[in-house]
Amino acid sequence: MEITHRRMNRVDLLEVAGRVDAATAPQLKQQIENLFNEGRYRIVLDLANLEYISSPGLRVLIEARKRAREWKLTDLEGGDIRIANLPPRIKEVFDLTGFTSLFELYNDTVEAVGSF
Repeated sequence: MEITHRRMNRVDLLEVAGRVDAATAPQLKQQIENLFNEGRYRIVLDLANLEYISSPGLRVLIEARKRAREWKLTDLEGGDIRIANLPPRIKEVFDLTGFTSLFELYNDTVEAVGSF
């Protein structure tokens, strides 16, 4: 798995490529934790090059979403994890696990970043 981080004014973009499984999920979790520790709770995950995600990887996503949403800047603005460019095979996994309804999904990274 490879993670590329791009910091923007209001949002952090993490491009995740390869496989997120039991061996690599802790690396993704640590990257997200590092952002939270810096007070960065608005994160877009670009999954265009994600080939596979297992249940430990899904657990990292759901835990990150929960923690990000606990942070509130104001009553109207807060943190969140948003997902861009979900590959069809990974979308099937999201559909089967109910994640499609839990996350805001975008077909375009610019749109996802702009949604904050």
